[in-house]
Amino acid sequence: MTTEGRIAVPGGKVWYRRTGGGGTPLLLVHGGPGYPSDPLFAPFETLAADREVVWYDQLGVGRSDPVEDTALLTVDRFLDELGAVIEELGLERPHVYGHSWGAMLALQYAAERDPDWTSLICSNGLAAIPRFEAEVRDLLAQLPGDVLDRTYGRELRGETDDPDYHLAQAAYLRAHLVRTAIPRLDPAKTSTTTYRTLIGHADYHVTGTLKNWDIFHELDRIDVPTLVLGGEFDTCVPAHLADIAARIPDARHLTQPGAAHMPYLESAPLRTEYLALIRDHLTRVEARPR
Repeated sequence: MTTEGRIAVPGGKVWYRRTGGGGTPLLLVHGGPGYPSDPLFAPFETLAADREVVWYDQLGVGRSDPVEDTALLTVDRFLDELGAVIEELGLERPHVYGHSWGAMLALQYAAERDPDWTSLICSNGLAAIPRFEAEVRDLLAQLPGDVLDRTYGRELRGETDDPDYHLAQAAYLRAHLVRTAIPRLDPAKTSTTTYRTLIGHADYHVTGTLKNWDIFHELDRIDVPTLVLGGEFDTCVPAHLADIAARIPDARHLTQPGAAHMPYLESAPLRTEYLALIRDHLTRVEARPR
């Protein structure tokens, strides 16, 4: 059974979708910022045979209310939104999966608000923007064809109108975002305002309000069984994710060979393996004595 609706959160109303039933629910916190939950629909429906799966669009994107006041675009408000979704939907001790920006929110929520979650899945998510930004520039520098100068260099020089700037960005995305498919999003469901406010130019050139975001020093406060999951070619490099897991008292770190930053959009074998890793984590945690 699938139901959809809208619920009140700080700043407006957000859209949600829930399907399946039985078992411990799995709440999906999508990435971005400024992108909707749509890419998570089809891949994660396969998990609904075992449990309820819940998606929601963060305020400002997808089917949720738009954000006209950028003062709403703060980490604290997004954290309040996550808590409101769990409470309004009556999700008891959920598993919380966060991807990328969604994983950043889930990590900070778990560290600061001591939630009663069954587990946390930090997928392709970082714990410090300054470190991440430097790591992504290193990845760009290693790509053939002078991609670092053609992207970051052109941004610094104000040359982003050059058609080759977009070609170089595409090369970076093929190497480290999705290697075997081209992600497509409906522009009407995305928010440039959200992305520009929080990130700025790009993940390798962060000028927005997240520029100095760093919660590494808080990770040891997370009291939730955690899976830290990333890809071999991820923008969130394996060393960054390994350091996240090392600071969380009850955490495992796994690197998926062949995958990049969005494994749920990769080729069928990689996508299937990714979901199997998540399903195995859910089963392992639920098998523990309470």
